[in-house]
Amino acid sequence: MPQPTSQLAIACHQTYPLFDGHNDLPHALRKGFNLKLEAVDLTQNQKGNVFEGILHKTLHTDLPRLRAGGAGAQFWSVYVPTFVKGADAVQRTLEQVDVVHRLCEKYPDTLEFAWNAADVKRIFAAGKIASLCGAEGGHQINDSLGVLRMLHRIGVRYMTLTHNGGPDWAAAAVAESGSFEEESPAAPCIGLTRFGCEVVREMNRVGMLVDLSHVHADCMRRAIEVSVAPVIFSHSCTRALCSHPRNVPDDVLVSLKSNGGVCMVTYVTKFVAGERWTKGPKQAAALSDVADHIDHIKAIVGIDYVGLGGDFDGATSLSIGLEDVSTVPALTEELLKRRYSEDEVGKVLGLNIIRVMEKCEKVASELQSKTLPSENTRTDLDGPDDNLGVRAANQRRGSKRPRSLDDGNPSALSVHVYS
Repeated sequence: MPQPTSQLAIACHQTYPLFDGHNDLPHALRKGFNLKLEAVDLTQNQKGNVFEGILHKTLHTDLPRLRAGGAGAQFWSVYVPTFVKGADAVQRTLEQVDVVHRLCEKYPDTLEFAWNAADVKRIFAAGKIASLCGAEGGHQINDSLGVLRMLHRIGVRYMTLTHNGGPDWAAAAVAESGSFEEESPAAPCIGLTRFGCEVVREMNRVGMLVDLSHVHADCMRRAIEVSVAPVIFSHSCTRALCSHPRNVPDDVLVSLKSNGGVCMVTYVTKFVAGERWTKGPKQAAALSDVADHIDHIKAIVGIDYVGLGGDFDGATSLSIGLEDVSTVPALTEELLKRRYSEDEVGKVLGLNIIRVMEKCEKVASELQSKTLPSENTRTDLDGPDDNLGVRAANQRRGSKRPRSLDDGNPSALSVHVYS
């Protein structure tokens, strides 16, 4: 993809940190290289090289392409599939966090670990890429608020409440099997159990962002009701343009105004357009379609509530023109062509998510000054009705695990591993 010729687009990336909400490079390093950084040289452009262990057979991310794409900060997903449960899920999460720290140690001239919003701004000003961790599923804490708190202590700065399927205390949009979950205004699911609400409150208290990508629409609504800090959607699109259940309904987008959160638009084909494009099925999605989702959020709720979360190295099909991390300046160029001001582009690139982080840190400081860590357990809070309410949303069609999700072999369902 050629770089944009507009000097203003280039200047935007020099002035404002491109702070991407979701990149699955750590999981690609697990699947392709068994987390051994010596096995792949990320200082080299790996475009076109084939790596059989990786679901999409290549890497979307390396240091030269991050630089070419104007990256300023990155939430690295420390993803663990939902079929990995219990203590095994916790161990894998720790290993994924460890590889992010090791990336920063191996490539200190390019990457630096960031613990807060001030670090992000400092690291960007120093010409490096701020690196943070996001856990992609509530199952990764194994129903333990203690594990949640310890993940925060080692650098996890957001947690997605579910992935495809998820913990019994939060409702997912898509089952572990890959089937879509039903939504009925006449019979809404409870979204979060009492323990699920306690997880959200404890995330607020420690300063961990509540990520609502992947969750059922009723879980989105309930989490926003419960949270006293801004929420994020780390990699989601709008349901008004693409009716995939993973996408965000307009009423939820509107609620971001009072909550203060941000929806970070992803580039994954099936969420951008594809067969559920509301204007009629499309064979593919393009960069212009991604810009349409940004336009829609701006129109519905305002420019202060939109960001970018590409999902590079987490999907088999990305929008044409946004195939790897080097291509993002072309999206910046597209927004400028649509008469976005430089300030508006800066908000989309990264200022909005930095604002959200700063607010969450302030809320956490206030809560910690007057409350102690929660000692509640799931057993303390959840009764059979709570459990069944969410389980019905997560397992209505069953969650039999496809073999391909375990052994890495592609199948019709394997796209659900990451995105």
